[in-house]
Amino acid sequence: MNFLNTCSALLTLTLLPIAAGMGLILPFKSLGGEEKKSIFFDIIWSWFFGQLLLWCVFQPIAVRQVLKSGRIENLRNEYLIGVGVVLVVSIVLCVVGMILNKKRGEDALYKGWRINSESAGTLASSEKTAQGVDIGGRNEKMLRVIAIVVVALIVIQAFLQVFLAYMEVDDAFYVTEAVSSAAGVPFYERIPYTGAYTGGDFRHGLAPFPLWLAFISVCTGLNATSLSHVVLPPVHLLLTYGEFALIGRVVLGKNKKYLPVFMLLISFLNLFGFTSYMTPEKFFMTRIREGKATIASMILPGIILALFLILKSLGENKKIDFRLYILLFVLNVSGCLCSTLGALLCAVPVFICAVLGAIMFKKVRHLLPMAVSCVPCAVFALMYLRL
Repeated sequence: MNFLNTCSALLTLTLLPIAAGMGLILPFKSLGGEEKKSIFFDIIWSWFFGQLLLWCVFQPIAVRQVLKSGRIENLRNEYLIGVGVVLVVSIVLCVVGMILNKKRGEDALYKGWRINSESAGTLASSEKTAQGVDIGGRNEKMLRVIAIVVVALIVIQAFLQVFLAYMEVDDAFYVTEAVSSAAGVPFYERIPYTGAYTGGDFRHGLAPFPLWLAFISVCTGLNATSLSHVVLPPVHLLLTYGEFALIGRVVLGKNKKYLPVFMLLISFLNLFGFTSYMTPEKFFMTRIREGKATIASMILPGIILALFLILKSLGENKKIDFRLYILLFVLNVSGCLCSTLGALLCAVPVFICAVLGAIMFKKVRHLLPMAVSCVPCAVFALMYLRL
């Protein structure tokens, strides 16, 4: 595995999504509803949002190529155009946002461009008891220790994902499909297990997550197998933990200083969640390179986060941030990319929360945008039944 190819893949999986998502994050107020913006967490938001945007662009292009028995060259050329459009729009939004903020007398993006103590997870108030014991100082030290433990656990999990091999039937199918597609074989026209001709496997082709791996492989020159087993797992692990950090900040509210404790709990659940053969934790630790594991560990928690923020805005009688509807839309499309079951798994919780929100808060302004966000799920589900 060439070192330069590996570095190229790492940059493609990190900097490219951040650049794609920053246009919807940096010029605007905090998407999580916090009063003060944090550079550290806005970078995580940009990475998460940007990756979903890129997957959203990839899905219709890839499905079109699958239906016409296309090859990786055609997919690469069309998708690169889509990526270019997303990057241009993101840069334009950043520049326009900075100009408008400057005219309104606000900071262009951030005050001082410094990561505050809250971003580093060290926020703790200095409180003293009647005896003068500094409780806040003790809490701050303990939270720092917990944060260090969390980082160590994440490093250990990344090591386990890379250096401990795990192989099963689905891995043989998806990784082999990625390798053959990267080599120029027409998409989903041969059974990866045997190489026999199928005439078009549209059941799997409507969720072409392996083709995204093939695209990254072709663009970076890194073999799809090495990409799937060595590079992608730790990158998706970091992105997923970043997403859980965003969830923790929203759920904890004013108690954000206890975010390290929340992350410690998540780390333990992932490390010791092998209570059965099919748990999200097991998928996360062993099969993060596959679409189903990505839905379980990244897409569905993202949907829960978006729905929580929407219902919170309804309950507080505040205007719903339009970016939350965009987030729901790209999450639903990304779910369809990861698995054909994604059309059902993503749309159902959105539908349920939309109805419950209307009943609980007696408001309907959120129904239409949430229904529109589910349209891709309905389209791909009908295509699956038709084909």
